[in-house]
Amino acid sequence: MVHSPPKIDILPEHLIDQIKAGEVIERPGNLIKEILENAVDAGAKKLELTIKNNGLDLISLKDDGHGMRFQDLPLAFSRHATSKISRFEDLYKLHSFGFRGEALASIASISKLQCISKTQDHAASEIRIEGGMTVFHGERQTHTSSHGTELVIQDLFFNTPARLKFIQSQQSEKTFIRKIIFAFILSRPEIEFHIKLDDADKDIYPARETHLDRIKDLFPKAKDAIFHSQRFYENNELDLFLIPGSFKAPLKLQNIFINNRYILDKQLHRVMTNGIDSTFPGDDFHYVAYFNLPPDTIDVNVHPNKTIIKCLEISKMISLLTSTIKELGSKRPVTTHHQEIQPGPSFFDGLTSIPTLQQERHEYNMEGLFSPHNLPETSSSDLIWIGNSFLKKNENLWLAVSSPKLLELFTKAKLQTPAPTIPLLVSEPFAAKDIKKETLLELEKSGVEIEFLGSETLVLRGIPEWMNGFPLKDVIQCLILNKSFSEMPINPADWSQTTWEDMLAFFPTHELISKKVVLDLAVLLREKLK
Repeated sequence: MVHSPPKIDILPEHLIDQIKAGEVIERPGNLIKEILENAVDAGAKKLELTIKNNGLDLISLKDDGHGMRFQDLPLAFSRHATSKISRFEDLYKLHSFGFRGEALASIASISKLQCISKTQDHAASEIRIEGGMTVFHGERQTHTSSHGTELVIQDLFFNTPARLKFIQSQQSEKTFIRKIIFAFILSRPEIEFHIKLDDADKDIYPARETHLDRIKDLFPKAKDAIFHSQRFYENNELDLFLIPGSFKAPLKLQNIFINNRYILDKQLHRVMTNGIDSTFPGDDFHYVAYFNLPPDTIDVNVHPNKTIIKCLEISKMISLLTSTIKELGSKRPVTTHHQEIQPGPSFFDGLTSIPTLQQERHEYNMEGLFSPHNLPETSSSDLIWIGNSFLKKNENLWLAVSSPKLLELFTKAKLQTPAPTIPLLVSEPFAAKDIKKETLLELEKSGVEIEFLGSETLVLRGIPEWMNGFPLKDVIQCLILNKSFSEMPINPADWSQTTWEDMLAFFPTHELISKKVVLDLAVLLREKLK
């Protein structure tokens, strides 16, 4: 029997919006981020945010921004409609948060939404949308002459219940939402925030003049212990704050902003934590880093959530960051410095006897053989990096052997100390056959968040921060099955270069040698010549 090929149809608009919502609005925290960005772009000076049941029941945001006209209100909830850009080149000169024209359409397609908006010169108008279908659009009588927008979103995912299965635990969702909110509170001190979560009392953060003033609001007892430095290099600026971890905050603050945009960058985070660990050994810090870069040196159009971006001058940023941390290590708290600097010294500056390294020391290439800004100046084991796989100790050369054994050693050592959990953008499923609950409990204590979806299926929801960048499926499978990593198909090429180096630096030399992770090249050559 001959089967005819299936007919190809164009998807209906409402289904396209619902699919798109899965990319932009994976969870309530993403939605909150999008509408806060819109309010900031609208010039709001006061924001009132109310959230119930982690946003699934209600998200309400009222702002005093410039508002929208009657005829523009429906367009705001249409796909690819935006006031932020008009040509492709504008993507590389962005001074606003939103620009893709997808978020509001996605939100409207998976919720029951009401929006009331008023401009300074026009009457208020209202639109109500349920599951992507407009049920009302008209003028609205108000008792106020002030401009702004009020957005009320209810019953999130009511028409896409399958997405509710991927919502994480209540605590994980609440933590993620709070991270998003505090990112805006930290990045926009000039805005007054009113935040109400469920039945808790409303939290009010008055408008402040500087980032330091806003941070002092969050850490009132730490105001005299805050390390702060503002530094410049060419057209790049860094405003860095370190707050001792002994001072508690609603969350552990580990925030990096680029042009006031909250971003997630494994490399910058690793440079930050390594720099703090080496400059302030044994101390724990909250950190907030504000980079101000020329808009044409960054590309924010690489991910729908716009938290992962590309930077053309990442080497300058890393140099600026490491230099500033070292400078703070020798300064007293709450002393603000303003100075033009040159990049911090690279380890390669001391290798003048090796011309090939000298020629490449100023090149920055994440995948290249020599990446000076990716490499630690020295490791805790006295092994000094001189290349992708080669190290130097005294006059001897050593070879770092990429093996699952190192990953196993590092992972099991790190699991002994609990670490903050970061949620995964995409949850990872696992077969759950023959898994001991004791093993899962031990992993949970270490920052690994795993849930049962059924009798034979587990799903990985979150991981400890230090595990970000690892081949998660292989690593977690080894851990939950209590197997040696050498028995699993772990490909060392999946590891990022900096993660490999950090793992080597974690162990003393004698342990690396005893486990045959680091090999003496002289010994190897003698054995080969026998």
